[in-house]
Amino acid sequence: MGICWVSDCLRDANQKCSGCKTATYCSSACQKENWKHHKKECKLQRMVYDMEQNREEEEKNNPPPKPRKTHCTGCNERFKEDWVEVDQECPGCGYLTCEGCSCSNSKGSCYCQDSNFGNAYCSQEPRSYHRGKKGGYTGDYHPAKEDGYDLNKDDCPKMFEKEPRPCNRCGKAVQCLKREYRTVTF
Repeated sequence: MGICWVSDCLRDANQKCSGCKTATYCSSACQKENWKHHKKECKLQRMVYDMEQNREEEEKNNPPPKPRKTHCTGCNERFKEDWVEVDQECPGCGYLTCEGCSCSNSKGSCYCQDSNFGNAYCSQEPRSYHRGKKGGYTGDYHPAKEDGYDLNKDDCPKMFEKEPRPCNRCGKAVQCLKREYRTVTF
């Protein structure tokens, strides 16, 4: 759900403001403490929330067309008819890339919010380019050593939560990366 909106509280939030539906708190005490500051923006945030809900509903009812199969979605280069140059194709959004746009140093990303070409962000190390059409990925991360990641619970135990819990993205019971390390780009 997010972190508590009280500035000096970094605990996981499990409650939402019933007015705006966006402010999150870890407890009723934190919500009461923050009300002086939040009440000024609550109605405006509710308006923004309602607009986002309407936009999401519109996108569900009228999904955007999938990218054309004849061109790379990244650079718009036309694929040659006699050679299949598609290097990656996202099963979710249909994003296609040529070899140049999918190489690791280009840091390409498809349009999906929680994955990149079908690979869930939660099972990878945090990267600045983990984003979809709605902005950056803000969910849990739990990269594993056996998947080849240097940032893992075996080699960096202090960076991970002590107890396994369900990942907010995939639902697996794992030790997730602590919140303060999720925005670090490695």
